[in-house]
Amino acid sequence: MRGRTELAAALLALSAAAAGLAALSAPRLSLGEAMTGPQGAKALMKQMMGPRLPPGIAPSELPESRSRGARLLARYCTQCHELPGPGLHTAREWPRVVARMGRRMRMMSGMMGCVSAPSDAELREITGYLQRHAQAPIDRSRYADLDTQAGIAFQETCSQCHALPDPGQHTAAEWPSVVARMTKHMAAMGKVVPAKEVMEQVIGFLRRHAKQQM
Repeated sequence: MRGRTELAAALLALSAAAAGLAALSAPRLSLGEAMTGPQGAKALMKQMMGPRLPPGIAPSELPESRSRGARLLARYCTQCHELPGPGLHTAREWPRVVARMGRRMRMMSGMMGCVSAPSDAELREITGYLQRHAQAPIDRSRYADLDTQAGIAFQETCSQCHALPDPGQHTAAEWPSVVARMTKHMAAMGKVVPAKEVMEQVIGFLRRHAKQQM
């Protein structure tokens, strides 16, 4: 029953997207072109979802980028959207997300033939890889300064897109570049990008509680 419901919803969404393409000013793919052309499913998803799709990363930026899990992630996930980083969700959240994406790929593979679907074993490997490198959520009991101005800036900024991260995931030297990358993602997804002074407070909070270099 769930599979048929998801199939009906997906087909309705695709039909609605196709019907609305002609009303758009810029040239767009038709549904038929999207389903048969190179990278058609990915192009159609971008047309349908726009900025709601999170920006991706390069395969070389994945942790253990040469591992089988990383390669499977890059192979299957980029058929419909950009490559997600494991830090997009926590270890607890990833199994549900992967299961949902797996059902969609199988539906699109079986009914439309526009993507390849992973096997059960491959899905388990992808899930395990993502969980090993997932976002580590913060343990609020360890940070007494979360209610300070900097702590509040950190919470309000970082929780827009994912679980509030543990500052101990990166060193003080690493956090500025991580925050700079996340700032670009926020802008691309239409999130609120705080002023420079606020972002400096966020970085300061993260660096104060960062992982100590060995």
